[in-house]
Parts: sequence; structure tokens; C-alpha cells
Amino acid sequence: MNNLNIIKFLCYSGLIPFYSLCFLSFYLKNFVIIDIFSIYSLVILSFLFGSTWIYLIIIETKSNIKLYLFFVILSPIFLILCEVFLKIEIKFFIYAIFYILIYQIDSKFLRNIDYLIVRKNLTTLVVVSHIIMLVSIYPDSL
Repeated sequence: MNNLNIIKFLCYSGLIPFYSLCFLSFYLKNFVIIDIFSIYSLVILSFLFGSTWIYLIIIETKSNIKLYLFFVILSPIFLILCEVFLKIEIKFFIYAIFYILIYQIDSKFLRNIDYLIVRKNLTTLVVVSHIIMLVSIYPDSL
């Protein structure tokens, strides 16, 4: 198994909690499942922002990226405040937008095409899981 296959396996394995919690929320109308989903999403987003932050620091001498660094550093703080103070539907919508934003930043600076394809697929699947979770919370809203 080469490095790309290991990376793909680990990345796609990270989707298991998203989708298992989505489907559990359809059957077990329990707020604990929704809270676990929300916290897991926050942890993954914070990890992605931290990974991007390290990469931006490494390439900082090559281009002017102060605005990106500012955004990447402050986003987890903003997301933690969202977790604490916002309603669940607004929180999931914001998280989905931030998954797309962090992918856009990564696609601007990363040059590994294979990894970017995996990240694009993962970002799409995670955003879909957030939509599924919102549908499971509000099934009559469609």
C-alpha cells in the first residue's frame, strides 16, 4: 500500500462518524447524537485549519499570505463561538460553508493534485452529510 492509498483510506474513514451519526439521527431522535455530530465537525474543521496554518507558515516567504493566515488562525475561534452560542441549523450551515472555504484555500496553495481530488470529494461528502443531518432534524421542512 503506497502513501496515497493510506491517505485515501484514512481520509475516507473520517467520513464514517459523519454518516453513521446522520443515519442514527433519523432513527433515534436524540439531541446527544446531533451534539456529537456538531462537535466532531468542529474538531475536523479545527484540524483542517491547523494543517493549513502550518502549510501557510512554511510557504510564507514565497508570497503575501497575511490575510489567509489571519483567516485560518481566527476561524477556529469563531467556530467555537458558533458551537456555543448559535442554534443548530445555523451552526451546521456555517460549518458547511467553512468546509468549502478551507478547501478553497487549500486548492489555492497546495500543488498535490491527487490529494486535492480526495479533498474535493471529502468536502462534497461532508457538506452533504450536514444537509442530511439538517433534514433529519427538520423532516417536515422540505
